[in-house]
Amino acid sequence: MASDIYILGVSMSNHDRAACLLKNGHVQAAIAEERLDRRKKSEGFYSGQHREIVLPPLASITYVLHKEGISLNDIDLLVCGRSIKMCKNELLKYVPIDPKKVIEIPLPGHHLSHAYSAYGTCPFDETAVLVIDEQGHHTNEQSFEKCTWFEGRSDKLTKIKSFFGTKNDLSLGMFYDAFAALTGLSEAGKPSAGKLMGLAPFGKERPDWPELISCKDGNTFISLERLDDFFGHILPVRNGMENINVQHLDDLLLKYIPVSWDTTLAQDLAYKAQKELEKAVLHIAAELYKHTTAQTLSYAGGVALNCTTNAKLKQVGWRDVYIHPAATDDGAAVGLAMYGWIEILNQRRKPIPRFYPFTGIKYKESEIQDALKKYDLEVYVQSVKPEEKGAEILASGKVVCWFQGESEWGPRALGARSILADPTLPGIKQKINKIKLREPFRPFGISGTPDGIDELIDISETPDSLSPYMLSLGIIKDDRLKEMKHVDGTIRYQTVYKDIQPVYYNLIENFGAIKGVYAILNTSFNVMGEPLVESPEDAVRQFLLSGADVLIIENHMIELARVPEDVISKCVEQAKMETPHDPLQVALSMEAAGYPEEALRFFIDSGEKQSRNIFQGSNQLRQYHAFMMRQAIRLNDQKQAKYHAIQILKYSAFPTETGQAAQWMSKSLDDDLQLVGQVIGHIAPSGAAFRYFQSILVKHE
Repeated sequence: MASDIYILGVSMSNHDRAACLLKNGHVQAAIAEERLDRRKKSEGFYSGQHREIVLPPLASITYVLHKEGISLNDIDLLVCGRSIKMCKNELLKYVPIDPKKVIEIPLPGHHLSHAYSAYGTCPFDETAVLVIDEQGHHTNEQSFEKCTWFEGRSDKLTKIKSFFGTKNDLSLGMFYDAFAALTGLSEAGKPSAGKLMGLAPFGKERPDWPELISCKDGNTFISLERLDDFFGHILPVRNGMENINVQHLDDLLLKYIPVSWDTTLAQDLAYKAQKELEKAVLHIAAELYKHTTAQTLSYAGGVALNCTTNAKLKQVGWRDVYIHPAATDDGAAVGLAMYGWIEILNQRRKPIPRFYPFTGIKYKESEIQDALKKYDLEVYVQSVKPEEKGAEILASGKVVCWFQGESEWGPRALGARSILADPTLPGIKQKINKIKLREPFRPFGISGTPDGIDELIDISETPDSLSPYMLSLGIIKDDRLKEMKHVDGTIRYQTVYKDIQPVYYNLIENFGAIKGVYAILNTSFNVMGEPLVESPEDAVRQFLLSGADVLIIENHMIELARVPEDVISKCVEQAKMETPHDPLQVALSMEAAGYPEEALRFFIDSGEKQSRNIFQGSNQLRQYHAFMMRQAIRLNDQKQAKYHAIQILKYSAFPTETGQAAQWMSKSLDDDLQLVGQVIGHIAPSGAAFRYFQSILVKHE
């Protein structure tokens, strides 16, 4: 018998690093680095260093090898790739593997890796493949991949056409991210396209606003100058930025002050962004349909996570649509491995009826026991049949943190690492939002059996192959789900199949037998800004921080109501100390999501950890005092507001270079220049701003 062939795909894109292991052409294991290092987006740059250096996802590589029980010596081929730039030389500095086994996808090849993630895992024999994201590889002509068409047939992926963007002609991903940033919607310090999509239905069309995206022959044109002019008429400009020459997207985002997501303007901007995006994506999909004989579409890239647009793709002619569950750059790890299997080793693609997205490790019983013992909770654990007891608990109105089997691949919780609840329960959205500290406008999803979904939701226009992955939406047609209805009448959904997820399927069946509704509310099992939980230890710790009612982890159950309050308090404090977060940044995120009281309480309760993390420099101190000033204003505490305002001035300072420029200007023969230099020179050093303006602004501290 021939030996197994192992291919390791390594995505080194800085914000979504990941690794995938193929065994004889099948995805054996795959995980994003953020699940292991517990940092959302897991940026791979060295702090304070040039951004040419990106660390490989070392934890992910180790994880996928351990799952299969092999070492790097057993790898036949390693394929690496990174968006924007090359990465092979950097990888070889950190990964001890024979360089002859390592190849890098040819440039520009970032979109090719996305395409292979979709083509390599799709259920179709023949398919068109579409990639749309923020940006792929850059070319020598200062352009970048923004959209690419492919066709897959006869085990070969062929490029049909590439479209490139420039600093003045933006991609759809850039366009959408700009709107997210300028409506105050972010996650892990980056614009949150998902939040913008959820906010869009709350807005309305403004007929006086101009068209921002032009479409022709499958291409899109998004002028940076046009965007600048558009925002210039509706958004406030930062002081001193009125005359800035906007040459890059970063200039645009720096120029304007974001509006708050809870304003009518932000909602209308979200609506505008979504409508323009839908128009553009549907135009592209329709043009691609004309250029291929394939009747199905496979789709990847960050824009492919837009559920609202995905639900409309059949309208332009496609019989069915498949989207790789990890559509962003983490999914490129799968694509890189598939590229190695098909293109480099000349092996046949192996179509499967339905891609299995549970690519993580099945944790051992001993690891679960260790996690429970760490918090001294083992005495409160009950042994249960999760599909039976879980249904009973859900039907009683309790919220369940659910951990079963191998973890999901991609950003959507699919019933392996989920927070579950009864979707018919009055006020359930508000309860879950409180647990997760989510913005109130964000939509929810459900998981249901095939018959349950058909009964509850109109999915007649939705592509069938999207249903297992929570990547589309339908229209609610059963009033029993009124609590789950988004403002536009839609709901995200996942169809659960018994052959793929027997325990989760049976849980829903048992719940349906009690409540008559064969679907449950499903949202991701993560709180406090962390990624989706991965390990049993993550699950116990995050459960304690969530305030949910019950944790079911495999066949173990903890009901919080059965644990003494003093034990809970001790466990929660321990969980906070064990959580790898900066309390100030978590508090700022909670405040931005609309929970200022909870943010202040969390920050104060952080105690020792708070004091360890705040005083790391003037920037953190300014953030801290600004946060406390806003809290004082909210509480109408004028004394504290004044104190923190003064502290902000004390810790404000210009860069050293500014002081040097001011010193030269103050000695200039030009009177105006001399005056400017003198003023800046007075306030440039830390603390001087307060002292200089003290006599003008305040009488005393």
